[in-house]
Amino acid sequence: MASQKKGGGAHCSLLLGDSSVLKLVRVVAIHGPGDIRIDNVETPNPGSNEVIVRVKACGICGSDLPRAFGDGAHFYPVVVGHEAAGEVAVIGSQVQHLHVGDRVVVAPLVPCMSCQFCQQGVYSLCRSYSFIGSRQQGCMAEYVRVPSRCLVKMPPELSYEEAAMVEPATVSLHVLLRVGVAGSRVVVLGTGTIGLLAVQWARFLGASQVIAVDIDDFKLEIATKIGADVAINSAREPDQGLAQLREATDGHLADIVVETAGNPATQVQAVEVAASNGHVLYVGTADKDVHFPAPTFEMILRKELNILGSWMSYSPPFPGKEWSMAISALAQGRIRVEDLITHRFELDHANLALETMRDGINTVKVMLLCAKES
Repeated sequence: MASQKKGGGAHCSLLLGDSSVLKLVRVVAIHGPGDIRIDNVETPNPGSNEVIVRVKACGICGSDLPRAFGDGAHFYPVVVGHEAAGEVAVIGSQVQHLHVGDRVVVAPLVPCMSCQFCQQGVYSLCRSYSFIGSRQQGCMAEYVRVPSRCLVKMPPELSYEEAAMVEPATVSLHVLLRVGVAGSRVVVLGTGTIGLLAVQWARFLGASQVIAVDIDDFKLEIATKIGADVAINSAREPDQGLAQLREATDGHLADIVVETAGNPATQVQAVEVAASNGHVLYVGTADKDVHFPAPTFEMILRKELNILGSWMSYSPPFPGKEWSMAISALAQGRIRVEDLITHRFELDHANLALETMRDGINTVKVMLLCAKES
């Protein structure tokens, strides 16, 4: 976004169709903590290897909230949003694999492709990456500029709203592909978007039993509907959670624990509920210090646990198998996301959409519908 002009939003230009047309488009711009505005901006033409995407749907991620309401933004004004799908509007001169009108999913990581980790295909550890919706302008807009390699074609079977769920679906899949799920008892701690997708991927990958744990009955009901064998509300009887899990697994506990809540309590519990020689997969981001009591930490040693951290969802060739698998599974209906989309808002109501996501009452995924049909 260019610098602000007197009396209006930032401005740059957009090339639409075969003629150059200066068009003001709407974006959700964060100007400071809680200062959320619908700005009219001029969108730039693409660079030679870039594409302008007309955004049809953009999901709100929990990571968008500290950028919108706290101090998590890298700069102001920033357009957030990275879970998106839309239609190719303009292509750069060197883009060969995409055409105007193609339906696409945004893969928001922009790796440098030249550092040690990029050369190894570990793009999430790139030393100088950018990221659409945080380090560069994002998808809560009618149009967004995206590097062409960060776009994946979507099949006609997928709606734009479903396609906007591909990015969070890849996050859950990425971590589960690092362990052998088939035949395992899997416990998912936290049933937000990532957790509910983890429930489904565990079933998809052949888990013998899938157990969802949360403190929200609304989300646990969804977990049961989409494939969890057992749903445990750990707040109802906090001292009985481990006993309930032992009973549900016939005393075995969890071969694989997927921690998605990012809560200090569940990050400790993940070690407690893991079976000997089990895998503890940490996905949820910690926003507070996590303290392990000495006996709990010793479980890591005595049970010879395998502890894995997971960050984002990419593999070679970029963006990776997670993306092709997720798109295919969603298109086939084997991963269902319609029950996860609990709220929909037009772009003009982005303030309310972000507040709804922050409040979190009976909420999983809030979807922003960006570009109006012409």
